[in-house]
Parts: sequence; C-alpha cells; structure tokens
Amino acid sequence: MNKKKVFRVFIFLGLIVFISFFEIKEFHNKRVYYNTDLNSKIIKIENNISGGRSYDYITNNGIIITLMNTDTLFVGDSILKEKKNWIFRLYRKNEFGKYKFIKTYNLDK
Repeated sequence: MNKKKVFRVFIFLGLIVFISFFEIKEFHNKRVYYNTDLNSKIIKIENNISGGRSYDYITNNGIIITLMNTDTLFVGDSILKEKKNWIFRLYRKNEFGKYKFIKTYNLDK
C-alpha cells in the first residue's frame, strides 16, 4: 500500500471516530434526559457543533437540552418534566416575579 492510500484510510477512520463521538454523546444526553425527573432552571446556554442551528440549554442539575435555534429559551426559565417522558413544560417569570406557563416541548424525534 502506498502512502497516499494509507493517508486516506486514516482520514476516513478519523472522520468516523469524530462523528461517532458526537453521536454517542447525543445518545447519552437523550437517555439521561428521558430518565430524569426535572424541576429546574436553565443556568447556561451554549453553542454546540451545529454551527448555530441549535443550542444546548444546561439546567442547574446538569441536564442538557438541545433545541433548534427557533426555540428561544432564556437563562432563568424553569423547566418541569416527569421521569420517563420526552415532554417538558417551560415557565418564565413575568414582570410580577411569578412563573407563567409559556410552551410545551416534545423532544421525541
């Protein structure tokens, strides 16, 4: 085998490892989300590898929720979700300091 073919094989294998890493990470995050009972707030918003098409919303107990860019959540929003369920409800503080229901999200894709 010449050097050019070996280089192509290593590039191909590296690409597979790179993609597999992120797929496994996403699978793990979804499994943890599904099996967790949530009653927490969003404490951090991070960009992810999607290049701005989606964002990771991190709750105060470390659960990561990934939503498309069109779904705007803010730091301080409250999330309520039952265990073994894909659906969560979003609440946001109003001008009087009380939480108000905003929207229901279903992450079962």
